[in-house]
Amino acid sequence: MYYFCIMKRFIISLITLFSVLSCGKNGTDGLYISVRNTCWQISTDTQVAWPCFIGSDIASVIQVNYEMGAYQIQNGTYSVDGHRVRIAAESSILMVRTFSNLKNSSNKNCSRLSPEAPSSLAGTLWVSMKGFDFSFVYNGKDNRYLSGNFFNYARREGFPYGWDWEQGTYTLNGHQYQVDDQKGTFYGDRFMLLDELAVPRVYKADDMAGTSSLEGTVWLLETTSYPGFIMFTTATEFVRVLVNSNIVFVVLQGTYSLKGNSLEFQTNAEELCRTCTIENGKFTYLQRTYALTDFTDSVVTP
Repeated sequence: MYYFCIMKRFIISLITLFSVLSCGKNGTDGLYISVRNTCWQISTDTQVAWPCFIGSDIASVIQVNYEMGAYQIQNGTYSVDGHRVRIAAESSILMVRTFSNLKNSSNKNCSRLSPEAPSSLAGTLWVSMKGFDFSFVYNGKDNRYLSGNFFNYARREGFPYGWDWEQGTYTLNGHQYQVDDQKGTFYGDRFMLLDELAVPRVYKADDMAGTSSLEGTVWLLETTSYPGFIMFTTATEFVRVLVNSNIVFVVLQGTYSLKGNSLEFQTNAEELCRTCTIENGKFTYLQRTYALTDFTDSVVTP
């Protein structure tokens, strides 16, 4: 019931963000500004939205409610018709362009963003959703990364599902990010733009010093529904990500301490602080059980 309420409040507030705040074909027709290959920002005190227009027809929209730690990602297409900019994704979004700016229906300007190098990549977590696939990349020490991808969490018949893992090194050159043949463009600490979608930064470790036996380990939520995980990013910090729908996930972060097999979680919300027992490679936190992965899990072929 708690997460249902979060989802309901989150969706309502994001609809309000786009309708109250302001913010074919190739986006260049007429005298209006071109939105092609541009990214924008519109925000309130606790919420922000980043609509991105990739190439001639791809749109990716990130919306964040910082108060609830909730992220919504929609991917689809866009089209322009005079001053109208229509985004067709999991929901429909209408924006308005003028001779000089992009607005919403309340005639409030969005701010155009430019590529910008992140302040630091070490200790950062980036999470994306597209279709029924959920992915994260954690950038650790010494330019090392860990990528986890959960395919087909809707369990569509005939399609493989489950976790797949990849580890390696990344290269950062200013605002350009590269892993093997995949390249990304950073917009500061906000998000990274790939070929077909935008990926938000959802977490940054405060202190990378020290070591612990849990540091760098990932514990997967045991469920037949939406996936989730807890990662112990440093010697004292953790981050939890739970998928709540095909477009929404929620992030929780805090600190931990381990004494023997007793694991204590501390967060800013007192009601979420718990002490758990690790037994047989598992623990239960807030009535959800997590199991240690060794990064060798593979997708199940139907």
